[in-house]
Amino acid sequence: MKRSLLNEFARIPQPARGQEHFVDALRAPLNEYFSDRERCPEAKYTVENAETVPETALSSLRRVLAAKGAQESPEGTKILFRIDAGREKESFELRIDDSGATLTAADPDGMRRGVYFLEDRIREAPGVLFTQGAWERRCVVKIRISHCFFGPTGRPPFFIDELMNDVDYYPDEYLNKLAHEGINGLWLTMYFFDLPSTVFPENGKDAPRRFAKLQKAVERCGRYGIRIYVFFSEPKAFMPNFRPHGYPPETAAAHPELKVGPHGRFCTSTEAGKRFLRESVEALFSNVHGLGGFINIMYGEDNGSCPGFLPVDYLPHCPVCEKRGGPAVYREQAEIMYAAMKKHSPESDFLGWFYAPGSRDGSVSASYLAEVQKAWPAECFYLFNFESGGMAEQLGKMRTVFDYSLAYVGPSKQFATMTELCAKKAAKLQVGCSHEDASVPFIPVPSNLYEKYKFLHEHGVAAVMQCWYFGNYPGLMNKAAGELSFAPFPESEQVFLERLAAPDWRENAPVVAEAWSHFAAAYRLFPMNICFEWYGPLHHCIVWPWHLFPVDEPLAPSWLIKQFPEISGDRIGECLGFHHNLADAIELCRMMNEEWEKGSSLLRSLLPACQDRPDRLGDIGIALAVGIQIKSTLNTLLFYDRRERMFRTGVSELEEMKALVRDEIVNTQRMIELCRRDPRLGYHSEAEAFLFFPEKLEKRKELLQYLLDADFPAFSLDAPFVKRWTGENPTGLAAHAGVLYPIGSSGSQWRIFAEDGKFVVEIRHRKELNYAVYIEPRRLWTAFRFSFNADGGTAATVFVCREVPEIKFTSSGDTCRAEIPLDFWEEFREPGLPMRIQVTASAPGVTTRCWGGDHPWKNRLTHGTYNPADSGWLLDI
Repeated sequence: MKRSLLNEFARIPQPARGQEHFVDALRAPLNEYFSDRERCPEAKYTVENAETVPETALSSLRRVLAAKGAQESPEGTKILFRIDAGREKESFELRIDDSGATLTAADPDGMRRGVYFLEDRIREAPGVLFTQGAWERRCVVKIRISHCFFGPTGRPPFFIDELMNDVDYYPDEYLNKLAHEGINGLWLTMYFFDLPSTVFPENGKDAPRRFAKLQKAVERCGRYGIRIYVFFSEPKAFMPNFRPHGYPPETAAAHPELKVGPHGRFCTSTEAGKRFLRESVEALFSNVHGLGGFINIMYGEDNGSCPGFLPVDYLPHCPVCEKRGGPAVYREQAEIMYAAMKKHSPESDFLGWFYAPGSRDGSVSASYLAEVQKAWPAECFYLFNFESGGMAEQLGKMRTVFDYSLAYVGPSKQFATMTELCAKKAAKLQVGCSHEDASVPFIPVPSNLYEKYKFLHEHGVAAVMQCWYFGNYPGLMNKAAGELSFAPFPESEQVFLERLAAPDWRENAPVVAEAWSHFAAAYRLFPMNICFEWYGPLHHCIVWPWHLFPVDEPLAPSWLIKQFPEISGDRIGECLGFHHNLADAIELCRMMNEEWEKGSSLLRSLLPACQDRPDRLGDIGIALAVGIQIKSTLNTLLFYDRRERMFRTGVSELEEMKALVRDEIVNTQRMIELCRRDPRLGYHSEAEAFLFFPEKLEKRKELLQYLLDADFPAFSLDAPFVKRWTGENPTGLAAHAGVLYPIGSSGSQWRIFAEDGKFVVEIRHRKELNYAVYIEPRRLWTAFRFSFNADGGTAATVFVCREVPEIKFTSSGDTCRAEIPLDFWEEFREPGLPMRIQVTASAPGVTTRCWGGDHPWKNRLTHGTYNPADSGWLLDI
């Protein structure tokens, strides 16, 4: 593939910011469609006690009735609203018979929910005004928080602050859609440096402007029963050049006691630290009235306070916080912020989020967090990831689920333990979509939510944060979560699916419910693998170039653009790590593709009946788009599997690979057609950008055709580069097992050898240097890293492993070593072929010395800065 073609591909501009057409769709009214057969042009109705109903809900009800052909008349069928203050908040009772409908609720929120429930009974009933029956609904999941689909992150690379511009992120019709789906909270991002405090007088310089826009958002959202929750991850650490994820170190000059250790941890055990928490929260809630509350990441992400690092034994600890114990410090932080909030806003809620995406069941961090849960204040919600650390069996092997997952039903043992230890429990879920695939509005798998919410009901979980920056587009999955937040819980999954489908799909509801069941079964086959999520093909491999000639270039992350290469290379192992080998990933994607296609076929059969129903065509289009993504993912894995096998065996697979390229051209064209009809496709809310769009897809088709027209004819399996690539005929830098080699000019040495079934890494070190050893078990694979730090700390990249291998670090005199079972590599290396290795020695302010090259890539999560071009061959092991 010509580099000039790839460069041209990388330069294709994004659709113009601020002109995303899906925003127009969000601003448009709900599309209430009834065919002539379904309408009731002779029907009349009258409303009694309309003043008890929120005006936005009543207006919506009248709009639905008008769309069905009914006219408001004093002689019409009675729709009676009644207040019963003795009921629980947000609960309601609806009775419909020949005389009309009676809706009874305790409060405006209950009345709102009841009205939307009544609308569904109108929409699902063809030819009559509404379905008759009696229903009583009680709210179980009382707090249901989402996020604006096109709301900015405030993070790199765009640094857009939604409170500092004039963009309207909460148009009325968008809020109306969310309210219909049961959303009663929206979160948005702020930072403590946005808020005034005497501890840091420079903070809050634009606070009045931010408070004014936030107050307007609170008031507008309130008209739809939606409250605003402000999201923080505070306090930050003191870190140079890292804003907004940290405070500049010089900020602590007036209060040096706040900054702890070389990593700049923020100590809240100090009086200044406590005052900073209290003043920041009070500044927010004393100036903005009517907030639902706030969410604060207490542990993980970019929170920089001391107790988050106490479980990490290779980092120096704060002596004060270590003596007090992390649970006590976290309890105090929560109590300070909770009291500051309640002082000005008694109705608001505090949710402390312990974000532990890589914590395994039974790990040190899991045990630590369980102790935190025991000490957690009863008045505060403890928010925890529902799935992180869970285990799923796939192809006879247990896989660890990290971060969020819609594919994995869950929960993890850690989440289940939390529900037993905490008084007020909150779940962090991804309702619409998750890191598996966030470039579509939602994944149509309501069955997975049925299982998740069943657990929430059974364990008294009263609050859900339904999304991160993605996973929040209005539609099926939001609606499913809203329905499942109320009791009585549906008696079976099948009953739930058909009830959920009925208002939109009417007589076709059973077919759609069956399709959703196939989609759920397919999606649960998604390879449970954090690398396959973060760097996963599903998001955007539909615009990956393919390479017949190896380029050994990285995969682009899905959640961030402009910080890394805009296009992905051929290092397919980076999306697998040490969780799945390539054969297992191919088999899972093959099964996923087959099962998804069963559901897609059912929805395709409904296309003729939906030609005048754009919303339903959109739902079918989303399902078909996901199917294309799954097929493209399978093709991508197969292409590189066959390429590497061909190189290794010398047996041509060119015809099979050509067939994959032709099939992928068809997939790309189909996605172009879907994108032209649906401007939502391709947009990733956390990236704040489109991962694919028609212009980029068109160019990708050209690249694939070039592959067929130019690269395949130019390829020869007998070319010398093939055996050099595989290591069968290694050239360039190489090391033999057991031999000591210098690490550049550092005065240090290294060697690797096998001993008693162990793979041994040995460093003859200088104590002031930090060392890293990268092992790439086969071409294109994630590099496994061993770290030996000057302060004595050691680490290995077990986060990318299915199971934690038994690793033993030891040190004696000037020699440190790491041992890992030799058979750990077997699943991931090519038999008989050498591995690749790089060794570095570094220190702050000192030029890095290497065995190998020194051209690090920009740091990427899970992969670090490893550049395979800087590595050499590891022979004889």
